[in-house]
Amino acid sequence: MKRFSVPALVLLVLLAGCSKRSANDYFSAAEREYKQARQAADTLRDREQAARLFEPALENYLKVVQEFPNDPLAEHALFKIATIRNNEMRDPAQAVGYFTQYADRYPDTKEAPTATFLVAYLYHNDLHQLDSAGVWYKRFLDRFPDNQMASSAQFELNSLGKSPDQLIPSDSITVGSKPGKTNARQHPM
Repeated sequence: MKRFSVPALVLLVLLAGCSKRSANDYFSAAEREYKQARQAADTLRDREQAARLFEPALENYLKVVQEFPNDPLAEHALFKIATIRNNEMRDPAQAVGYFTQYADRYPDTKEAPTATFLVAYLYHNDLHQLDSAGVWYKRFLDRFPDNQMASSAQFELNSLGKSPDQLIPSDSITVGSKPGKTNARQHPM
């Protein structure tokens, strides 16, 4: 067995320590990759191909969350992951998972109401899991009753399981009225 000299061993330890990237390194790389993916995705028509462009950014955001969970950048990285999964990758099931994780881990942040609302909204409108949607709309209303989205959350909660015809009062619909003319049975806007 070969023996290392003390200076060689110290150098090896220092090099190993220097090679570890920081949360800021990963986050900055993710931001650059996201920007590049966003620009390239705008030129593509194939949704799956466009979604794959965001994978390098997601990997770096995930490294921030997993390797540096107590770093302030972890909060921003987690929200970005959820947003990319929802908006760019059109993957509501994954988005719900990450928005849920965000809402649970960071309940008092600026983005917590948005994350909580989006969990409910995605359960309701994309995943069609009405029970889960109801739980999350109620959670939103309990936690953020004065938030600007509270009336939307209440409307969504009240509309769970109802068809569009059940949401619009029948006396507000008139057949055959001309655009621009107000019918006595129509509600003014």
